[in-house]
Amino acid sequence: MKREKMTGRPMGDGMSKVLVVYGTKSGCTAGVAEWIGEALTAEGLTVDVAPAEDGPDPAGYDGVVVGSGVRVGQWHSATKEWFAENADALKVRPTALYTVCLTLASEPEKVDEVRAYTDPVLAASGIEPIDIGLFGGWFEPKRFSFIERTVLKAMKAPQGDHRDRDAIDAWVAGIAPKLGA
Repeated sequence: MKREKMTGRPMGDGMSKVLVVYGTKSGCTAGVAEWIGEALTAEGLTVDVAPAEDGPDPAGYDGVVVGSGVRVGQWHSATKEWFAENADALKVRPTALYTVCLTLASEPEKVDEVRAYTDPVLAASGIEPIDIGLFGGWFEPKRFSFIERTVLKAMKAPQGDHRDRDAIDAWVAGIAPKLGA
């Protein structure tokens, strides 16, 4: 069954509202954001999913989930900028973060390194997230530039989609009560 793309429109009709914001280049993290939105809806929440570059306003939401893919060990600039611009609003509501990174597919022992990609964002904002999710990404060559493909192949990055829907759903089940379910 084909999943309907949910990005940019509300999901669910729960009492609490959650905003899911993401940054992506290849589309991998957009898919993860949609899955998070679907899982939060299943937990009884009303959810909006939006790319950081669209500048969604977190006011009016009971909780926020923010995530990004990683390039050269950093979150995408649009996501970092959105996070910094909305830090005051995020400090007064439960906020969870997630990082999507191909490194976890090929080198799962580097979980602490991947987790540290959020440190600069958190240090600059003073926000203490309710949780930080870490998920494998994808290496779908057609979705990357020639230079990116060359680097990933040199790094022996495993091709394919390494996102784990069950892991994402389990993480969401753990954070949903803290977001307002």
